[in-house]
Amino acid sequence: MAMFSGKIRLATLTVLLLNGSLFAVPDWETAAELRKNNEIDKAETTLKKYSSPAGFEQLKPAEKIEFLRGLLELAHIRALNDDVVGSLALLNWAEGRSDPYQRSIACVKYAEILLDLGEFERARGYLANADELIKTRATKKDTGAAIGQGGEKVDTGGAWRELRDESDALKADIESEEMKNKFGATYGSYVKLRRLQQVVKRARIPRYRQEAMRVADEIIATDPASQFAVAAEYLKGELMASRLTENSDKKEIRKAKDYLEKFVKAQPEGLYRGEALMLLGKISLEIEWNAKDAEKYYNQALDYFRKAREKRDALSLYAAINDDLKKQAEPTQKPTSLNEWMRTIYHDEDPLKLYNTASAPVWYIDNKEKECVYACGFLAFAAGKYDAAKECWERVKDLSPDDAQIHPLLPTTVYKRLTKACRLQAMMYWPEEKANIKNADMRLMLQHAEYLALLEKWSESAVFLEKLKKRCRTDDELAVVLVGLATVHTYWFNDPSFTYAFSCYKTVVENKKLYGTSIHGRAVKENGKLWLSVAHQQKKALPFFLQYQKMYKNGRYFREVRFMEAKCHLAAGRLDLAKKIYETLKGGSDSYEHFLLSRIKKYENDRKK
Repeated sequence: MAMFSGKIRLATLTVLLLNGSLFAVPDWETAAELRKNNEIDKAETTLKKYSSPAGFEQLKPAEKIEFLRGLLELAHIRALNDDVVGSLALLNWAEGRSDPYQRSIACVKYAEILLDLGEFERARGYLANADELIKTRATKKDTGAAIGQGGEKVDTGGAWRELRDESDALKADIESEEMKNKFGATYGSYVKLRRLQQVVKRARIPRYRQEAMRVADEIIATDPASQFAVAAEYLKGELMASRLTENSDKKEIRKAKDYLEKFVKAQPEGLYRGEALMLLGKISLEIEWNAKDAEKYYNQALDYFRKAREKRDALSLYAAINDDLKKQAEPTQKPTSLNEWMRTIYHDEDPLKLYNTASAPVWYIDNKEKECVYACGFLAFAAGKYDAAKECWERVKDLSPDDAQIHPLLPTTVYKRLTKACRLQAMMYWPEEKANIKNADMRLMLQHAEYLALLEKWSESAVFLEKLKKRCRTDDELAVVLVGLATVHTYWFNDPSFTYAFSCYKTVVENKKLYGTSIHGRAVKENGKLWLSVAHQQKKALPFFLQYQKMYKNGRYFREVRFMEAKCHLAAGRLDLAKKIYETLKGGSDSYEHFLLSRIKKYENDRKK
């Protein structure tokens, strides 16, 4: 009986923890809600104990932050009550804090107060001061220098990121008010919605999503005939989808898809129908890993955008936009461009612009059609329909010349990589290298990560590979994922020292259970190549090339590795050894003989100078 009652208590405790019932809402949060509901007197009563900072230095670091928040909320309430002296006394004390995190909180809150008082320029100044402190500290790391006082380690990266989100949300409010004055209330609210959408994508706190949904509903209710209203309806679907993961409750996934499907049905000829179908395809592919549904939605979206190209009169369904606002909201930045190394750069949409098939330049439709073509081609490729995939991707040349053009700095374009993948029937791995991944969902996820890498979407590819890493159950599966992560991080250029890539290769290379497997041989070879790409590191590279030749005499990369060994010898001044390797490479069907001969001749010519 005692054991049974203990289980009941444990179950009850679990429910309370899940519902947050055991965690009291801080006084300052309660007071803030009362303030927003215009219950000012009740809010001030709630915060009586924060009226004096005496004893603040004796508090623990976490207690200091909560007390500071309470004190600043009290300052806010006093300002709204026209108690200027009382408000300034608290604000001046908070501004004088030496701790950068405390001072940043004070600046952000001061800006919020000024915003409520209609002093936008001063509010912007305080947020700029806060941003100077925040920008170098809002890292992705979860530990670091202490917040508060006393050198205690806490989630500094998370705390600073949340403060950055507060600052950005307030900047959205300021910008919204300015846009309302210039171009009307609807546009101002639209800009705020788009800015909040950016915060929602990274924020852990749900209030930004809730506020964004509220703003969207406000636009729909107050100006239902406008393009901005239908944009807000679609963006609500994006907000619902943004919180989904493959671990989300199926009801939540279904709710988002039901909303978008209802939107599509209500917009048979209207704006954003194609975008909504693409989002349904994305959810089906990247959340549910349902290739069949994804193919259906992307094909429907492709059909919509093709028709939209021929029929750009959807604007007749919506209220007219005046010339000034039309010019202000017209997109000017294309979604992609090429950098100085001719690599693809992906640009986020500008929150000040209105993106749809009728109001944006024709390149918007081109890009959306290209995205659908890419996705349909990928789904055909993943199903082993390589000719169908190639037929899809051939259209990229017409839709996006940048993706297909040849340039001396980068002869291998996105288009060429995709069509070559169809010819080789492989992307980032050869079939034998990933043969031990048997789970269908994992295979599709891995193929998708490979595909994103070919599109030069390195960060997105890395995200999917990290998800796969958590799902690995065998050494073989993990080895495949780690080699992929190392490859992506090498080309991503986010770590000049390649620390993460080397650690991934090391794990695979040193695992004796993997000896003799294709993926192990690949890791050995790639580890050597990565060392060789670092200046003056041929001594570290050479052992890996020798190891490969010893372990994989019939390996796919044997001739490539011999060529790499010769490069090491040339770098070390061992011309005779490089020439011996050249003799063994002669007569092959690949280009290694030619490449090595060119390097040997260059080496000899350089020695004569």
